[in-house]
Amino acid sequence: MPIPSKPIPTIKIRWDLANLPSPLPEFAKPFVMRTAGQEELEEALRVVEASYDLDPEWSGCDKYVEQIVIPGIKKTLAAGGECIFVLHGNRVIGASVYTSEAGDEGVHLISGPCVLTEYRSRGLGGSLLGATLEALRARGLTEAIGRTRPNGPSAKYLGTKFGGQTVAAPAPADPAPEDAVAA
Repeated sequence: MPIPSKPIPTIKIRWDLANLPSPLPEFAKPFVMRTAGQEELEEALRVVEASYDLDPEWSGCDKYVEQIVIPGIKKTLAAGGECIFVLHGNRVIGASVYTSEAGDEGVHLISGPCVLTEYRSRGLGGSLLGATLEALRARGLTEAIGRTRPNGPSAKYLGTKFGGQTVAAPAPADPAPEDAVAA
C-alpha cells in the first residue's frame, strides 16, 4: 500500500506594485533577460523543473511539484501567460512564469523566479523577480501574489524584496458535524 503524502505547507506573498522601487536591479553582464517565445515554453518547463528538483528547500516535494506546479505552469502558458528567461550565452539558466489573470488560487507568479542552482547567489533571482513584478505592473496590476514554502530562503530573502509581505491565511472553518471526532 502506498504511503500517503503529507500536504506541503505554502504561504502567499503579496507585492504592492504601485510602490515598487525605481529603478529595479538590472542583470549583471554576461547575463541577459528576455521574454520567452511560444516555441521556447518547453525550455521554460525544463528550467523550472530542474530548479525545483535541485533545490534543498523543495526536497521531498516531488509530488507537489509534479501535481501542482508543473500543471499550473502548463495551464497558465496555454491560457496566454508569459515567461521571462535569464540567459548565459545561449543557455537558459532562469525562468519566471507569470500571468496577469490570477488563477484558481489567486496567484500571479506561477513558478516564481527559478534559477538553476549553479547560478544562484548572484542576484539573478532578485532581478528576475523585479522584472516579473515590473511586467505585471506594466499590464495594469496594482498587486501581485506569489506562493512559496514558509521559512525557507525564498520566503525570507526573495519574498521580502520589493516590499513583499506574507498574506495572512484565512481562519480555518469550523468542522462540519460529520467531520467531528467522537471522544
